[in-house]
Amino acid sequence: MTRFRLNGCLPATRVSIFCLSVLAASLAVAQHSHGILTPGVTFPKDDSVLTDPPRMITMSFRVDVRLLKLALYSAEGQWINIGFTYDPNRMNNNFVLPIPEDLPTSAYYIAQWSVTDDRRGLVNGEFRFAFGPGAVPPSETIDLESEGKVEVLPETGSYRTVDITSDSK
Repeated sequence: MTRFRLNGCLPATRVSIFCLSVLAASLAVAQHSHGILTPGVTFPKDDSVLTDPPRMITMSFRVDVRLLKLALYSAEGQWINIGFTYDPNRMNNNFVLPIPEDLPTSAYYIAQWSVTDDRRGLVNGEFRFAFGPGAVPPSETIDLESEGKVEVLPETGSYRTVDITSDSK
């Protein structure tokens, strides 16, 4: 039996290389397209510290998207009602949502969002901010809170945080 070689490779090897290159290219396009669905600008900016509490949340995207979710949480995970309602007919690249009330006291705030453009799938994200005298960037607060803790991963796949500085088990 004679095997044909093209450019030093067996045909099966060439097919495998071709398939892998097509897969790699499609993954690169998928990752790039999700980047289009992340906001180019937010207010407040991620990890920012403001002097005064913000009166609105703004998000600007590179393409028109459908805003599925915009929720605000305190650092402790308490949901803060900012009056967002989903409008299935609204596709836009800019969103402005007024904050209707005074924000509860918190070390920082987390704005979580979800969007789709009906072609590239669902993309979720978040940005954090703090405000007021003595406020520090949320990343610094999170670092201080997690100092001295280690993640313990049980076999179930869930995890919990344990304080390694205490002697109790």
